[in-house]
Amino acid sequence: MRNTIVLALACLLVASAPLPAQEVVRPEPEIRIRRAPAASTGRAPRIDRSRKPLDPVAAGDDATFRPTVVVRRGTSQGSGTIVASVDGETLVLTASHVVKAEGPILVELHRYNLGLERRPNAPGWPRRVPAELACDDPAGDVAIVRVAKMVALPYVAKLSDGDQDALPADAVLTSVGVDLGTKLSSWKTELVETASFQLNESEVDRPFLITAKTPEHGRSGGGLFTDQGRLVGVCVGHAEIIQGRRMGVFASIDTVHRILREHDLAVVVDRSMERHARTRRGPTSAVTPTRSRAP
Repeated sequence: MRNTIVLALACLLVASAPLPAQEVVRPEPEIRIRRAPAASTGRAPRIDRSRKPLDPVAAGDDATFRPTVVVRRGTSQGSGTIVASVDGETLVLTASHVVKAEGPILVELHRYNLGLERRPNAPGWPRRVPAELACDDPAGDVAIVRVAKMVALPYVAKLSDGDQDALPADAVLTSVGVDLGTKLSSWKTELVETASFQLNESEVDRPFLITAKTPEHGRSGGGLFTDQGRLVGVCVGHAEIIQGRRMGVFASIDTVHRILREHDLAVVVDRSMERHARTRRGPTSAVTPTRSRAP
């Protein structure tokens, strides 16, 4: 029998101006997963230069917070994680549905992505750089976007070497993302189970991680990390796995490694890891981190 889950998306459809940080009313429970939806007026958002940037971030967040970016396409926006960066090529991991819309792809960089949050605030932040879709897997709801013609960025997430089956059933993981496209934050959640199923209209099984906590709008594409700071999943939405109770759904690291291999991008990740092992880390913040920041 076909085991299908319809996902409630956690990406955000944006209006012509950035939405204020406010509580999001989640859809009523239903026996399917819907991808985290987005709100749309049909127009791409303008940058609000009056907002404070999403920083500061502390030194301990170099592999989790600092590689986290906002990814935009058309009227859709979500989170992303920098997983490789060398001179001329940077790879950002996100959810496939975040970049499904028409229009140019933009990756939004903030000062914390470059370790510049201790410097006096300067105009021009955040900065949006053009990107292209390098590869995607709609069945697993995972995509890689590529930024070219840019120097290597100093902070990159570390992908887990193991597969999802290596995670204990009660593992405590950390989700990082930019809720509503405005609030960089993290929260801890218990891993409920790992499972393979067909997502939405897909006819191919893919592995997923099910978490006790559900994501907010805008978190789609954000990373899920172990307590060692290794990325093991990508936020894709939430679903009513157990009747009357919604849970978070994250694409598995297994899917991430597979599309990197199939599209010859694993070599870029390897080059990036070698570079960052040789390169001295950028400046760090002496400010005690706050787990939630509104720009």
